Amino acid sequence: MLYSVQGDVNRFLSCETKGQKMYHIKNDQRAIRSSKMLYEALAQLIRERPYNTITVTHLVEAAQLGRATFYRNFDEIEDILRMRCDQVFEELIAYFIAYRQEDRTNQPGRLLKPLLRYFYLNSDIIDLLLRANRIDILLDSFRERSQGIQAQVAKQLQITDEYMAYSVEIRINLMLAIVTHWVRTGKREAPDELADNLKTMIGNMASIDQLL
Repeated sequence: MLYSVQGDVNRFLSCETKGQKMYHIKNDQRAIRSSKMLYEALAQLIRERPYNTITVTHLVEAAQLGRATFYRNFDEIEDILRMRCDQVFEELIAYFIAYRQEDRTNQPGRLLKPLLRYFYLNSDIIDLLLRANRIDILLDSFRERSQGIQAQVAKQLQITDEYMAYSVEIRINLMLAIVTHWVRTGKREAPDELADNLKTMIGNMASIDQLL
């Protein structure tokens, strides 16, 4: 699945960080189609040349769109990647919800397996970010978007609000480190196999108080 705009489109068609617009796509089929064409064109360019050499001119020529169309939807090229990362987060949350509904064992540590299953089929954005050396965009997106579900996670894990931000930061960085290394090395292990092996390995490692 390269690109999905189904569901609550308004949740991720516009993003604003620190008062600065990054992408601003109207909720109509023409704008959605144009943003999809620009993402696909950028993906192809990243596979063909160094990311830091790609210009808006290169991009609109590859997408066969006008510069005005680009600037109606985005402020700069990296915003296209930010848009896709936000979409991935939304899709991943929906995947987690479906997974939890099917798996009613209520066991701890149920995040890694569905995470790996999702990215086994949807690793295009991670591959592009690795090529562009911009994994920070994915981390930023997940960090910002997770703020809306922190209270729910805190209640479930019985973590006080004071330390919730630390818990989220640890989990996001750890999980993305695992996924990016897995994708970088060609996803050689099956998702469930890797999740089970890592759970055992981490369980046998020194506790955090021994490491700090």
